[in-house]
Amino acid sequence: MTENAKAAKSGVNGQTNGRDEETASLEKIDITMDKRIDLAVTVGVILFGVFMIIEARNIDLGTYLDPITPRGLPEITGLLLIIGGTVLAVRQLSTWRLLPGHLVLEEGQEDEKGHPVSAVRAMLIVLLSILWELLLNPLGFLIISPVYLVACSLVMGVRSWRKIIGFSIILTVGLWYGFGPLMGVRMPLGPLENLVRSLGLIL
Repeated sequence: MTENAKAAKSGVNGQTNGRDEETASLEKIDITMDKRIDLAVTVGVILFGVFMIIEARNIDLGTYLDPITPRGLPEITGLLLIIGGTVLAVRQLSTWRLLPGHLVLEEGQEDEKGHPVSAVRAMLIVLLSILWELLLNPLGFLIISPVYLVACSLVMGVRSWRKIIGFSIILTVGLWYGFGPLMGVRMPLGPLENLVRSLGLIL
């Protein structure tokens, strides 16, 4: 067989393999995502943003006012959730109205092997976030935040206590110090407020 013939045969085989792989890939696509459930999650994100803004109104402004105020962080976060959720909902509705029925193509990529997506895990994170918001004023940022981060780490499957505790404490203190003493944002400190004030870290 001449070299040209071999090259031609190799090219045909390559095209055939490519078509087979494409066909196999298409066969793996699952049309199992329910429009209604996905839209309900999006609406939930929007409502959570509204909830954060409403709850932020109960945060004490304190004696010394700053440009952002203690309500600024939850209000900005809530506003971003509302805007992002609204944009996503409009995008979903404009796309799905062209598709009949309730099921559409799955989005994203397949789950990482050994780490499947869990709706229960996601809902637990949402519930923990709501609990963090409710306990922020009575317990203070420096107490409730590390507890929240530890709980989230356990929900996400992290099992190294050294990593969990180190991450939770460093992130909490770093966020508080960066936004509090450095930027002047007053965060609820709960029972630790007098102690932190006596150390001269806040006015």
